[in-house]
Amino acid sequence: MTKSPNTDSVPVTSHIAHEAPLTQADEIAALAKELKNHSIISFDTEFIRENTFFPSVELIQVATRTESWLIDTQAFRGKTAAGIQPLLEIFQDPSILKVLHAAQGDQECLYSAYQVVATPSFDTAVGASLCGYGDGIGLGNLLKALLGVTLKKGHARTNWAARPLPKQLLEYAHSDVEFLVAAGEKLLLELEKLGRKEWALEVSRKWENPKLYHPDPAGLATKLAKGGKLDSKSYAALLELMKWREERVRQLNLPRRWVADDQVLLDLAHVRPKSMDHLATFRGLNKGEIKTSGEKILEAIRCSAESTAPELPRPTRHHSPTTEESQTLDLIKTYVGILADREKIAIKHLMTSHQFLPLLKQKFVTLKDLIDAEVMSEGAAGLIGEEVLALLQGKRALSVEAGHVKIVSL
Repeated sequence: MTKSPNTDSVPVTSHIAHEAPLTQADEIAALAKELKNHSIISFDTEFIRENTFFPSVELIQVATRTESWLIDTQAFRGKTAAGIQPLLEIFQDPSILKVLHAAQGDQECLYSAYQVVATPSFDTAVGASLCGYGDGIGLGNLLKALLGVTLKKGHARTNWAARPLPKQLLEYAHSDVEFLVAAGEKLLLELEKLGRKEWALEVSRKWENPKLYHPDPAGLATKLAKGGKLDSKSYAALLELMKWREERVRQLNLPRRWVADDQVLLDLAHVRPKSMDHLATFRGLNKGEIKTSGEKILEAIRCSAESTAPELPRPTRHHSPTTEESQTLDLIKTYVGILADREKIAIKHLMTSHQFLPLLKQKFVTLKDLIDAEVMSEGAAGLIGEEVLALLQGKRALSVEAGHVKIVSL
Protein backbone atom coordinates (compact mmCIF):
# COMPACT_ATOMS: atom_id res chain seq x y z
CA MET A 1 0.00 0.00 0.00
CA THR A 2 1.49 3.33 -1.07
CA LYS A 3 0.56 6.66 0.44
CA SER A 4 0.97 10.13 -0.94
CA PRO A 5 3.39 12.28 1.05
CA ASN A 6 1.70 14.56 3.56
CA THR A 7 4.07 16.73 5.56
CA ASP A 8 1.63 19.33 6.88
CA SER A 9 1.86 18.24 10.52
CA VAL A 10 5.63 17.58 10.52
CA PRO A 11 7.32 19.96 8.07
CA VAL A 12 10.81 19.18 6.80
CA THR A 13 13.06 21.97 8.04
CA SER A 14 16.48 23.07 6.80
CA HIS A 15 19.22 20.79 8.03
CA ILE A 16 22.87 21.32 8.96
CA ALA A 17 25.10 18.36 8.19
CA HIS A 18 28.43 18.65 10.00
CA GLU A 19 30.62 17.11 7.33
CA ALA A 20 33.85 16.35 9.21
CA PRO A 21 33.55 13.16 11.31
CA LEU A 22 34.19 13.62 15.03
CA THR A 23 37.44 12.06 16.21
CA GLN A 24 38.19 13.73 19.55
CA ALA A 25 36.84 13.07 23.04
CA ASP A 26 35.99 16.74 23.62
CA GLU A 27 33.94 16.73 20.40
CA ILE A 28 31.94 13.74 21.63
CA ALA A 29 31.38 15.44 24.99
CA ALA A 30 30.11 18.60 23.26
CA LEU A 31 27.82 16.50 21.03
CA ALA A 32 26.38 14.65 24.02
CA LYS A 33 25.72 17.95 25.77
CA GLU A 34 23.79 19.17 22.71
CA LEU A 35 21.82 15.93 22.31
CA LYS A 36 20.82 16.11 25.97
CA ASN A 37 18.64 19.10 25.05
CA HIS A 38 16.43 16.97 22.78
CA SER A 39 13.66 14.51 23.60
CA ILE A 40 14.02 12.66 20.31
CA ILE A 41 17.09 11.90 18.17
CA SER A 42 17.96 9.46 15.41
CA PHE A 43 21.02 7.35 14.76
CA ASP A 44 22.40 4.77 12.35
CA THR A 45 25.56 2.68 12.07
CA GLU A 46 27.81 1.74 9.19
CA PHE A 47 29.71 -1.50 9.67
CA ILE A 48 31.49 -4.31 7.85
CA ARG A 49 31.12 -8.01 8.62
CA GLU A 50 32.13 -10.07 5.61
CA ASN A 51 35.21 -11.59 7.26
CA THR A 52 34.35 -11.41 10.95
CA PHE A 53 31.87 -12.88 13.41
CA PHE A 54 31.20 -9.58 15.15
CA PRO A 55 30.16 -6.55 13.10
CA SER A 56 32.94 -3.97 13.02
CA VAL A 57 31.34 -0.57 13.59
CA GLU A 58 33.14 2.00 11.46
CA LEU A 59 30.81 5.02 11.64
CA ILE A 60 27.91 6.18 13.78
CA GLN A 61 25.54 8.83 12.45
CA VAL A 62 23.45 10.88 14.90
CA ALA A 63 20.87 13.57 14.19
CA THR A 64 18.32 15.88 15.70
CA ARG A 65 15.58 17.46 13.61
CA THR A 66 17.94 20.21 12.40
CA GLU A 67 21.52 18.86 12.64
CA SER A 68 23.47 15.66 11.98
CA TRP A 69 26.93 14.47 12.95
CA LEU A 70 29.24 11.59 12.02
CA ILE A 71 31.37 9.81 14.61
CA ASP A 72 34.51 8.08 13.36
CA THR A 73 34.52 5.04 15.64
CA GLN A 74 38.02 4.07 14.53
CA ALA A 75 39.26 7.02 16.57
CA PHE A 76 37.73 5.54 19.74
CA ARG A 77 39.29 2.11 19.98
CA GLY A 78 41.87 0.77 22.37
CA LYS A 79 43.20 3.40 24.76
CA THR A 80 40.84 6.08 23.38
CA ALA A 81 37.67 3.96 23.73
CA ALA A 82 36.47 5.90 26.78
CA GLY A 83 36.11 9.00 24.62
CA ILE A 84 32.84 7.73 23.12
CA GLN A 85 31.24 7.03 26.51
CA PRO A 86 29.19 10.29 26.66
CA LEU A 87 27.43 9.30 23.43
CA LEU A 88 26.70 5.81 24.75
CA GLU A 89 25.11 7.41 27.81
CA ILE A 90 22.83 9.40 25.50
CA PHE A 91 21.80 6.16 23.77
CA GLN A 92 20.75 4.82 27.19
CA ASP A 93 19.13 8.04 28.46
CA PRO A 94 15.49 7.15 29.33
CA SER A 95 14.31 10.70 28.60
CA ILE A 96 15.45 10.65 24.96
CA LEU A 97 13.65 8.56 22.32
CA LYS A 98 16.04 7.07 19.77
CA VAL A 99 14.68 6.64 16.23
CA LEU A 100 16.17 3.93 14.00
CA HIS A 101 15.13 2.25 10.77
CA ALA A 102 15.25 -1.57 10.80
CA ALA A 103 16.78 -1.48 14.27
CA GLN A 104 18.10 -5.01 14.73
CA GLY A 105 21.43 -4.50 12.95
CA ASP A 106 22.16 -1.19 14.67
CA GLN A 107 21.29 -2.52 18.11
CA GLU A 108 23.48 -5.57 17.54
CA CYS A 109 26.34 -3.28 16.48
CA LEU A 110 26.04 -1.21 19.66
CA TYR A 111 25.94 -4.26 21.87
CA SER A 112 28.78 -6.09 20.13
CA ALA A 113 31.05 -3.05 20.16
CA TYR A 114 30.08 -1.30 23.39
CA GLN A 115 27.84 -3.70 25.40
CA VAL A 116 24.91 -1.27 25.34
CA VAL A 117 21.63 -1.07 23.45
CA ALA A 118 19.72 2.09 22.63
CA THR A 119 16.66 2.55 24.83
CA PRO A 120 13.93 3.71 24.59
CA SER A 121 13.79 3.19 20.83
CA PHE A 122 11.36 3.53 17.95
CA ASP A 123 11.87 1.50 14.80
CA THR A 124 10.40 3.37 11.82
CA ALA A 125 10.17 0.08 9.87
CA VAL A 126 7.88 -1.24 12.60
CA GLY A 127 5.91 2.00 12.71
CA ALA A 128 5.49 1.96 8.95
CA SER A 129 4.17 -1.61 8.99
CA LEU A 130 1.56 -0.60 11.57
CA CYS A 131 0.49 2.44 9.52
CA GLY A 132 -0.11 0.82 6.14
CA TYR A 133 3.17 1.65 4.39
CA GLY A 134 3.95 -2.02 3.88
CA ASP A 135 6.04 -4.67 5.56
CA GLY A 136 9.82 -4.27 5.26
CA ILE A 137 9.71 -0.92 3.46
CA GLY A 138 13.16 0.56 2.82
CA LEU A 139 14.18 3.90 4.28
CA GLY A 140 14.27 5.62 0.89
CA ASN A 141 10.75 4.58 -0.02
CA LEU A 142 9.48 5.46 3.44
CA LEU A 143 10.97 8.97 3.37
CA LYS A 144 9.49 9.48 -0.08
CA ALA A 145 6.05 8.41 1.12
CA LEU A 146 6.15 10.29 4.42
CA LEU A 147 8.01 13.48 3.58
CA GLY A 148 8.40 13.65 -0.19
CA VAL A 149 12.17 13.32 0.25
CA THR A 150 14.24 11.43 -2.33
CA LEU A 151 17.47 9.83 -1.16
CA LYS A 152 20.42 9.13 -3.41
CA LYS A 153 21.06 5.48 -4.19
CA GLY A 154 22.95 3.59 -1.50
CA HIS A 155 26.46 2.14 -1.37
CA ALA A 156 25.83 -1.51 -0.60
CA ARG A 157 29.42 -2.64 -1.21
CA THR A 158 31.16 0.25 0.49
CA ASN A 159 34.26 -0.38 2.57
CA TRP A 160 33.42 1.84 5.52
CA ALA A 161 36.76 1.03 7.13
CA ALA A 162 38.66 3.03 4.50
CA ARG A 163 40.12 6.36 5.61
CA PRO A 164 39.68 9.06 4.63
CA LEU A 165 36.09 8.51 3.48
CA PRO A 166 35.30 10.46 0.29
CA LYS A 167 32.86 13.36 0.40
CA GLN A 168 30.08 11.50 -1.40
CA LEU A 169 30.15 8.73 1.20
CA LEU A 170 30.00 11.24 4.04
CA GLU A 171 26.98 12.84 2.35
CA TYR A 172 25.36 9.44 1.99
CA ALA A 173 25.99 8.66 5.66
CA HIS A 174 24.29 11.92 6.69
CA SER A 175 21.28 11.17 4.48
CA ASP A 176 20.54 8.03 6.49
CA VAL A 177 19.69 10.09 9.58
CA GLU A 178 19.04 13.72 8.66
CA PHE A 179 15.32 13.14 7.92
CA LEU A 180 14.81 10.27 10.34
CA VAL A 181 13.61 12.36 13.28
CA ALA A 182 10.97 14.04 11.09
CA ALA A 183 9.93 10.64 9.74
CA GLY A 184 9.71 9.22 13.25
CA GLU A 185 7.61 12.11 14.49
CA LYS A 186 5.29 11.80 11.49
CA LEU A 187 4.81 8.09 12.06
CA LEU A 188 4.24 8.57 15.79
CA LEU A 189 1.48 11.08 15.03
CA GLU A 190 -0.18 8.64 12.66
CA LEU A 191 0.18 5.82 15.16
CA GLU A 192 -1.33 8.00 17.87
CA LYS A 193 -4.38 8.69 15.69
CA LEU A 194 -4.75 4.98 14.96
CA GLY A 195 -4.34 4.04 18.63
CA ARG A 196 -1.22 2.00 17.85
CA LYS A 197 1.62 4.08 19.26
CA GLU A 198 2.20 1.86 22.31
CA TRP A 199 1.92 -1.20 20.09
CA ALA A 200 4.71 0.14 17.84
CA LEU A 201 6.94 1.02 20.78
CA GLU A 202 6.38 -2.43 22.30
CA VAL A 203 7.40 -4.19 19.07
CA SER A 204 10.41 -1.85 18.75
CA ARG A 205 11.54 -2.84 22.24
CA LYS A 206 12.15 -6.39 21.04
CA TRP A 207 15.58 -5.40 19.74
CA GLU A 208 16.53 -3.75 23.05
CA ASN A 209 16.96 -7.17 24.70
CA PRO A 210 20.70 -7.89 25.15
CA LYS A 211 19.99 -11.64 25.34
CA LEU A 212 19.35 -11.60 21.59
CA TYR A 213 23.04 -10.87 21.04
CA HIS A 214 24.43 -13.44 23.50
CA PRO A 215 25.72 -16.88 22.46
CA ASP A 216 22.88 -19.41 22.23
CA PRO A 217 24.43 -22.80 21.34
CA ALA A 218 21.42 -24.67 22.72
CA GLY A 219 19.06 -22.69 20.49
CA LEU A 220 21.20 -23.29 17.41
CA ALA A 221 21.42 -27.02 18.18
CA THR A 222 17.67 -27.26 18.70
CA LYS A 223 16.96 -25.68 15.32
CA LEU A 224 19.18 -28.22 13.59
CA ALA A 225 17.79 -31.13 15.59
CA LYS A 226 14.17 -30.35 14.72
CA GLY A 227 14.72 -31.98 11.36
CA GLY A 228 14.09 -35.21 13.26
CA LYS A 229 17.21 -37.11 12.08
CA LEU A 230 19.14 -37.17 15.36
CA ASP A 231 18.92 -39.67 18.20
CA SER A 232 19.49 -38.58 21.79
CA LYS A 233 23.22 -39.38 21.76
CA SER A 234 23.77 -37.45 18.54
CA TYR A 235 21.79 -34.51 19.90
CA ALA A 236 23.89 -34.47 23.08
CA ALA A 237 27.05 -34.41 20.95
CA LEU A 238 25.66 -31.64 18.78
CA LEU A 239 24.98 -29.50 21.85
CA GLU A 240 28.58 -29.84 23.05
CA LEU A 241 29.97 -29.19 19.56
CA MET A 242 27.84 -26.06 19.27
CA LYS A 243 29.25 -24.81 22.57
CA TRP A 244 32.76 -25.35 21.24
CA ARG A 245 32.09 -23.56 17.94
CA GLU A 246 30.33 -20.57 19.54
CA GLU A 247 33.27 -20.05 21.88
CA ARG A 248 35.75 -20.54 19.04
CA VAL A 249 34.21 -18.10 16.55
CA ARG A 250 34.07 -15.41 19.21
CA GLN A 251 37.65 -16.08 20.17
CA LEU A 252 38.84 -15.82 16.55
CA ASN A 253 36.19 -13.26 15.46
CA LEU A 254 35.53 -15.27 12.30
CA PRO A 255 32.27 -16.28 10.58
CA ARG A 256 30.87 -19.61 11.79
CA ARG A 257 31.24 -21.25 8.39
CA TRP A 258 34.98 -20.46 8.40
CA VAL A 259 35.45 -22.60 11.50
CA ALA A 260 32.86 -25.34 10.86
CA ASP A 261 29.51 -25.06 9.14
CA ASP A 262 26.32 -26.63 10.47
CA GLN A 263 26.54 -29.71 8.28
CA VAL A 264 30.02 -30.52 9.56
CA LEU A 265 28.76 -30.35 13.14
CA LEU A 266 25.79 -32.58 12.26
CA ASP A 267 28.14 -35.12 10.65
CA LEU A 268 30.43 -35.06 13.68
CA ALA A 269 27.43 -35.52 16.00
CA HIS A 270 26.21 -38.51 14.00
CA VAL A 271 29.58 -40.30 13.75
CA ARG A 272 31.18 -39.10 17.01
CA PRO A 273 34.85 -39.81 16.14
CA LYS A 274 37.09 -40.98 18.96
CA SER A 275 40.54 -40.25 17.53
CA MET A 276 42.44 -37.50 15.76
CA ASP A 277 42.97 -39.77 12.75
CA HIS A 278 39.22 -40.27 12.41
CA LEU A 279 38.56 -36.58 12.93
CA ALA A 280 41.00 -35.71 10.14
CA THR A 281 38.76 -37.49 7.63
CA PHE A 282 35.93 -34.97 8.01
CA ARG A 283 35.58 -32.54 5.14
CA GLY A 284 34.89 -28.96 6.18
CA LEU A 285 37.39 -28.94 9.02
CA ASN A 286 40.69 -27.56 7.80
CA LYS A 287 43.94 -29.07 8.97
CA GLY A 288 44.94 -26.00 10.94
CA GLU A 289 41.70 -26.07 12.94
CA ILE A 290 42.04 -29.80 13.59
CA LYS A 291 45.59 -29.25 14.86
CA THR A 292 44.51 -26.38 17.12
CA SER A 293 41.09 -27.58 18.29
CA GLY A 294 41.02 -31.30 17.55
CA GLU A 295 41.43 -32.38 21.16
CA LYS A 296 38.73 -29.94 22.28
CA ILE A 297 36.36 -31.32 19.65
CA LEU A 298 37.01 -34.87 20.78
CA GLU A 299 36.64 -33.81 24.41
CA ALA A 300 33.25 -32.23 23.58
CA ILE A 301 32.12 -35.52 22.07
CA ARG A 302 33.41 -37.52 25.06
CA CYS A 303 31.68 -35.13 27.44
CA SER A 304 28.37 -35.65 25.66
CA ALA A 305 28.69 -39.41 26.04
CA GLU A 306 29.43 -39.19 29.77
CA SER A 307 26.64 -36.73 30.65
CA THR A 308 22.93 -37.41 31.01
CA ALA A 309 21.39 -37.25 27.56
CA PRO A 310 19.26 -34.11 27.15
CA GLU A 311 15.66 -34.38 26.05
CA LEU A 312 15.50 -34.59 22.28
CA PRO A 313 13.49 -31.72 20.79
CA ARG A 314 10.41 -32.83 18.95
CA PRO A 315 10.53 -32.43 15.19
CA THR A 316 8.49 -29.54 13.91
CA ARG A 317 5.53 -31.05 12.12
CA HIS A 318 3.02 -28.92 10.30
CA HIS A 319 -0.32 -30.42 9.38
CA SER A 320 -0.73 -30.33 5.63
CA PRO A 321 -4.21 -29.06 4.75
CA THR A 322 -6.40 -31.03 2.38
CA THR A 323 -7.26 -29.59 -1.02
CA GLU A 324 -10.58 -28.35 0.30
CA GLU A 325 -8.92 -26.83 3.38
CA SER A 326 -6.31 -25.12 1.20
CA GLN A 327 -9.04 -23.45 -0.83
CA THR A 328 -10.78 -22.30 2.33
CA LEU A 329 -7.51 -21.00 3.78
CA ASP A 330 -6.83 -19.03 0.60
CA LEU A 331 -10.24 -17.40 1.04
CA ILE A 332 -9.58 -16.56 4.69
CA LYS A 333 -6.13 -15.15 3.89
CA THR A 334 -7.62 -12.96 1.16
CA TYR A 335 -10.27 -11.79 3.62
CA VAL A 336 -7.68 -10.94 6.30
CA GLY A 337 -5.56 -9.20 3.65
CA ILE A 338 -8.50 -6.95 2.78
CA LEU A 339 -8.98 -6.19 6.48
CA ALA A 340 -5.26 -5.40 6.79
CA ASP A 341 -5.50 -2.88 3.94
CA ARG A 342 -8.61 -1.37 5.47
CA GLU A 343 -6.94 -1.03 8.86
CA LYS A 344 -3.67 0.26 7.33
CA ILE A 345 -1.49 -2.41 8.87
CA ALA A 346 0.88 -5.13 7.64
CA ILE A 347 -0.86 -8.50 7.71
CA LYS A 348 1.93 -10.04 9.85
CA HIS A 349 0.70 -7.97 12.81
CA LEU A 350 -2.76 -9.53 12.46
CA MET A 351 -2.05 -13.19 11.72
CA THR A 352 0.92 -15.29 10.68
CA SER A 353 0.79 -18.27 8.34
CA HIS A 354 0.61 -20.93 11.07
CA GLN A 355 -2.35 -19.19 12.75
CA PHE A 356 -4.81 -19.63 9.89
CA LEU A 357 -5.29 -23.41 9.93
CA PRO A 358 -6.60 -23.55 13.54
CA LEU A 359 -9.54 -21.44 12.35
CA LEU A 360 -10.72 -24.53 10.47
CA LYS A 361 -9.91 -27.03 13.23
CA GLN A 362 -11.46 -25.37 16.28
CA LYS A 363 -14.67 -23.59 17.09
CA PHE A 364 -14.28 -19.93 18.02
CA VAL A 365 -17.16 -17.94 19.46
CA THR A 366 -15.58 -14.97 21.23
CA LEU A 367 -12.51 -12.76 20.88
CA LYS A 368 -11.19 -14.39 24.04
CA ASP A 369 -11.31 -17.76 22.27
CA LEU A 370 -9.07 -16.41 19.49
CA ILE A 371 -6.62 -14.88 21.97
CA ASP A 372 -6.49 -17.90 24.29
CA ALA A 373 -5.79 -20.21 21.33
CA GLU A 374 -3.00 -17.83 20.22
CA VAL A 375 -4.64 -17.46 16.83
CA MET A 376 -4.50 -13.69 17.31
CA SER A 377 -2.78 -11.28 19.63
CA GLU A 378 -4.94 -9.07 21.79
CA GLY A 379 -4.21 -6.08 19.55
CA ALA A 380 -5.06 -7.99 16.36
CA ALA A 381 -8.25 -9.39 17.87
CA GLY A 382 -9.32 -5.89 18.84
CA LEU A 383 -8.88 -4.74 15.25
CA ILE A 384 -10.29 -7.58 13.17
CA GLY A 385 -11.41 -10.34 15.52
CA GLU A 386 -15.12 -9.62 15.23
CA GLU A 387 -14.88 -9.57 11.44
CA VAL A 388 -13.06 -12.93 11.37
CA LEU A 389 -15.66 -14.46 13.69
CA ALA A 390 -18.40 -13.11 11.43
CA LEU A 391 -16.79 -14.81 8.42
CA LEU A 392 -16.51 -18.13 10.28
CA GLN A 393 -20.18 -17.84 11.29
CA GLY A 394 -21.32 -17.24 7.71
CA LYS A 395 -22.13 -13.57 8.23
CA ARG A 396 -19.59 -12.24 5.73
CA ALA A 397 -18.89 -12.99 2.09
CA LEU A 398 -16.53 -11.76 -0.62
CA SER A 399 -17.71 -10.34 -3.90
CA VAL A 400 -16.00 -8.96 -7.00
CA GLU A 401 -17.07 -5.54 -8.22
CA ALA A 402 -15.32 -3.70 -11.03
CA GLY A 403 -12.32 -5.97 -10.64
CA HIS A 404 -12.01 -5.39 -6.87
CA VAL A 405 -12.72 -7.87 -4.08
CA LYS A 406 -15.07 -6.47 -1.47
CA ILE A 407 -16.50 -7.69 1.84
CA VAL A 408 -20.26 -8.12 1.96
CA SER A 409 -22.34 -8.44 5.14
CA LEU A 410 -24.99 -11.18 5.07
